[in-house]
Formats: sequence, C-alpha cells, structure tokens
Amino acid sequence: MPDKIYKHKAPGQRRKANPFLFVRLLGIALFIFILSSIDLQELWDNIRKVRIDFLLYGLAFQLLLLLVKGIRWHLLNKGSRHKHEIIKSFGEFFESYAIGVITPGRVGELMKAGHAKGKSRILQTGFRILIERGLDIGIFVVVSGAAFLFAYIDLIPKSLSILILAAGIIIFFLSALLMKSRAALRFTQKILNSLPFINLDLEFSFQHISNSVHLSVIALSLISNFSAFTSCYMLAIGLNFNLSFLYISGGIAIAGLLNMLPITVMGLGTREGTFLLLFKPMAEPLILAFSGLVFLVAQIGGGLISLILGQLFLFAAKKKGEKN
Repeated sequence: MPDKIYKHKAPGQRRKANPFLFVRLLGIALFIFILSSIDLQELWDNIRKVRIDFLLYGLAFQLLLLLVKGIRWHLLNKGSRHKHEIIKSFGEFFESYAIGVITPGRVGELMKAGHAKGKSRILQTGFRILIERGLDIGIFVVVSGAAFLFAYIDLIPKSLSILILAAGIIIFFLSALLMKSRAALRFTQKILNSLPFINLDLEFSFQHISNSVHLSVIALSLISNFSAFTSCYMLAIGLNFNLSFLYISGGIAIAGLLNMLPITVMGLGTREGTFLLLFKPMAEPLILAFSGLVFLVAQIGGGLISLILGQLFLFAAKKKGEKN
C-alpha cells in the first residue's frame, strides 16, 4: 500500500484568516469606534455622578434576578425537595449563567446539560434549557414590541411594532405550552429532526409537570425579567435619566436580543449602538455612562457573583453527595 502523504506548511506560510472571527469582532470594532468619537473624560465624569443608593438598588435587583432564576431552574429540573438536589440545581444554574454572560447568544448556558449523564438525560436537560430561554426571549420580544409601539413611536411603522409584540406573546406561550403538552413536545421533536443537513435524531421523553409548578415557572419568569429591567431602570435614575420605565426597558430588551447574535462579546458595541439610537433625548456621554453601568452591574457583576456562587454550590453538592 502506498504511504500516506502529509502536507506540511512552508515555514513562512500563514494560516488563512477565519471570516467568522471578523464577524465576531464587529461589535468590538463598533465599541472602539464609539469610544473614539466622544470625550472620555466627560464619560467618566458622568459615571462618577451616579447616585450610590440607586447603584445599590440596581445590584439588589440583579441579585433578586439570579435567585428567582435559580429557583425556576430547580423547578424545571424536577423540583426535588431533597437538600442535595436543590444545592446541585442552584450550582448548575449559577455556573451556566456565568459562562452564558461571556458567550454569544448565552450559549454557555448549555453547560447545564454537561452535568447530566446519559443521552436521554442530556436531551431532557437541553429541552428544559430551550423552554427556559424561550420564556425569557418571549418576554424580551414583548417588551421590545411594546416599546416600539408606545415609546419609540416614530422609529418603525406601527404595524411592525404590533407584529413584534404578537411574536413575543406567541414565543412566550409556545414555550409555556411545551412544558405541559405532550403533543407540543412531539411536534417540536418532529420539527427539529426534520431540519435539513443536520442529523439530530432527537427523542425527548415527556415529563409531567403539575399545574402549580407550571404556573410557578411562568410567574418566576415574569418576576426575574421584571427584576432585570428594574435593575437597569435604577441605574438610569441614578444618572438622572428623565425617561420612562418602558423607554429604558425597551432599550435593554432590544440590546439583549441583539446580543444573541454572534457578532460581539458581552454585548460590547451592540449595546452602546442600540442605546445611542434609542435614547436620543439624552446626551451621548450620559447614554454611554448608563451603558457602562449596565455592563458593570448586569454583565460583570452578575457574572462574577454567579461564578462564585456556582462553584460554592457545586462544591457543597459534591461534598454532600460523598457523605450520602
């Protein structure tokens, strides 16, 4: 048999650039461009003027968001009353949330599935993540549509605003339906398995969820996202923004949805560009000061807190499991 021939690169030969890498850097490039076009000293002066009490309120609502989402994940994850399972669920959630903060589209939250053992359990966990993300995305799309309809009135046609609002409602209720309906689960499984060029071969197993748990998950989704918007609104008030709750929340929702696109890291660039477009009544340095505080509290603060709590909870779960 002929020997295999291996191609070696010439000493001075360079690897071809990956075009996807440039796409990922678009947000960073936009962020650098925005910073280069403003007075950085004025930006820093605005950040320093934030009221400490409202900064602490913003952080408090961020902590509430993490707690409520942790409880929601535990309920979705069978909701066992055993102390070990509760600690383990919270550890998985906080760890995945921390990784999700720094990954495009929050794909890092799929780490929850990495703790499951066996194909069946991994698929079940993945499906719970799909429901969880669907509920949050649905709320963000609803808030975006409402903001376009009642706050950013002249930005897009009214018919498109209504369409966005309706799409968010549909996404939210479909996600809620998937928790409860065996038929909806089978339909989703069929759609995913019929995707062209992808051989998924998924087979989800239906897990019955009681009415009380179903309603609790929906309520916790509303509370956690309201906490997220309130956290950012507190930061806006701390900077003396004279914009309504819906005005601020709409910008946060739209920026959050754009952050799902793989064109940036931690929303850098896309968030600033969105705020500059939507919050035009405010001065640019003040808008960017607000964006910086959102980044520090919601992204860096929330991510670091989650990372620490995740490791503590997982360590505690491991120790408790060894004792049992």
